This record gives sequence, structure tokens and C-alpha cells, in this order.
Amino acid sequence: MTRNVPAAMTKSIGLQADPAFGEGRPAVVSFLLATLIFVIISCQNISSKNLTSGDSSLVNINIDSGFVSLGGEKQYVETLSKSSNNPILLFIHGGPGLPETPLLRYYNSELTDAFTLVIWEQRGAGKSFQNNPNPENMTLDQLISDAHELTLLLKKKYNKNKIFLAAHSWGSIIGMNLALKYPDDYIAYIGISQVINMKKGMEISQKWIEAKAKSNHDTSTLNILRRLYLKDPTLCSGDFDCFSKQYELLTKYKGTVYNNKIDEDMKKALTAYKDYKEYFWIKGYGFSIMHLEKDLFSIDFTDIKQINIPIYFIQGRYDWNVPSVLVETFFQNISAPSKHIIWFEYSGHNPLDEEAKKFNDIMINTIAKI
Repeated sequence: MTRNVPAAMTKSIGLQADPAFGEGRPAVVSFLLATLIFVIISCQNISSKNLTSGDSSLVNINIDSGFVSLGGEKQYVETLSKSSNNPILLFIHGGPGLPETPLLRYYNSELTDAFTLVIWEQRGAGKSFQNNPNPENMTLDQLISDAHELTLLLKKKYNKNKIFLAAHSWGSIIGMNLALKYPDDYIAYIGISQVINMKKGMEISQKWIEAKAKSNHDTSTLNILRRLYLKDPTLCSGDFDCFSKQYELLTKYKGTVYNNKIDEDMKKALTAYKDYKEYFWIKGYGFSIMHLEKDLFSIDFTDIKQINIPIYFIQGRYDWNVPSVLVETFFQNISAPSKHIIWFEYSGHNPLDEEAKKFNDIMINTIAKI
């Protein structure tokens, strides 16, 4: 439920199966291929020279990072900025348990032309997980509370009445809840590959796969789909395992990443920064899934009819991982001070990197100016 990790990266970033999450766990592995105010516990200023290895995306950007106490748990927060006068943009990553920090640095650092970009790595993810690999209170409600606590700290630190809020994939579940519960804290909400209802989304995805498979006389895929329909326990066990098996089928027909060439570029992105080269991605991911699977698959925003802040949905036209068609229906039925759905015609689930230039341009020249 985040930006896809390229297949070529399985060995170099440690995505091999880990016995701690069940022997082999092929479905999970394949899906992965899918300051004072801050109460800083440990803080350091990091230069782009120390972070990068030949990448120039962070030149002339001020980078501050450290651990912030949120809900009693030390969590990693990284801030990229060029001017303290810019509005704050809080970004909430997907997964659950998969930080997008290196990808944001690589593809989206241009956002600092218009925003102070704040990247939060949730408990159970990234450097937060490295700091404490067994955090307590791993629930959606707690993550929402952590994010809101961070919001209040950011508002106080930067003397802002409101901030921008952006969230991708799994993170959009947290983001949508924040927008609904705390509209007075946010200028606007930007949902990227927005989740509406995971189970309904799976039904839509499987129908799309079926149509593709039939048109290609793909009996192997049709047989696997039949077993998914029947909830065959020998194929997958539980919601997430079955979602992961479905993900494998989606990749055959470009229903996750539309631009396959991005795979190699993402490999470059993930190896551009020294502090993430040795990160063992599957550990935090497996831990987070283990605790948040029930929350993930019980979410349903279908009946929400009003959001009291401006909303922007950024959707890949070819996203069948978290089907954009569900967002389109939700968008038609929702009331908001202003609402916008922006289509990325050459993207699947990851418009932030599949069409990074367009994404950055919209954020800088349209959304930042509202």
C-alpha cells in the first residue's frame, strides 16, 4: 500500500523472506515489490553531502532531522526547507510500515520551492522502527493521534494557524481521518492514491484482472482468480495474504506501476542515500502488517458525505491496486468548500514518482497558492 519497491531491489535492500514473519512468506515479499517545542529526544542537522552518494536532489535544501516524542514513542521526523516563510506540508507515508523518505528526497525535493516539507516515519516504520523495533499501541487510532500531535507541534514551532496535509495510499487512511476530525488544523488535504474501502477495492481489482486475463486467454491467471474468489486457504490465508496474491496478478497487466521503466529508476532512488542503503525494509513492514491488517481491511469511507476543508485527490489513471474508480465515485458524492480530482494519465498507484514532474508542478503552482 505504498510506492512499489522495484523487483531489482529485492536483494540489495533486504527484501528476502524473513522467518520471523512465516517461512518464505512469498506473498508479502512479492507485495513489497509492491526544537524545543518539538521535544527533540535526539536531534541532528544533516547535510545533503552526508545523505547522498552522487545524487544532487538535495543541494541548497536545509535538512533537519531527529526523533520526536509522539504518543510516548520516539518517532523520526525529517524537515526539508528553503525558506521559513513557506507553508508547512506534512506528508504521511504508505505501507503500512514502509517509509517513503528516500523517494521523497529523490523525486519530490522540488516541493521545497513552495513548502517546508515534513516527512514523518510512523511508529513501526523506518528509523522509528530501527529506534524501537517493538513499539506499543500499534493501532490506527494511535497513528492518527500521533499525526495530530505532530500537527500541533508543527503549528506551534513554525507559528502557523494551519498546515497542508498530504498522504499516500495506507497513509491516506490516516490523512482522511485527520481531515474529518480536525479541519481547523489544515489548509487543505491532498489524498494520493486515496483508500476508500479495501475489500470493495479488491472486488473491483479482481474483475479488472479477470477481463484482462480473458482477453489474453490467460488461463493461469483465471485459475488463480477462481481460487481467490473461493478464498482457497491453500492459495492465501487472511485478507492481506490474498491482497498480496492479487497484487502479483495486477503486476502482469500494469495495474500497479504503469510505467515499467520507473522500476530501475526507483532502484537508483533507493540507493542514492547512505542512511537507507542498509535499511531492512521487510522487518518494519511485516511488523506493521501484523498489527494493522485488521484496521486496514475494515476501513470504509463510502458513507462520508462532507469534509470541511478543501480536498484534492491525485489519482493514477491505471491504479488498480487501490482502484481509482472508487475515489471517483466518492468524489462525486462528497461535499467540501472546494474539491478537485486530478488525473495522472501515465501512472498507476505511484503518481509521485511515475509522473514526478507533473506532481511537483501541481503542488507548487496550484495547491500551494490556495
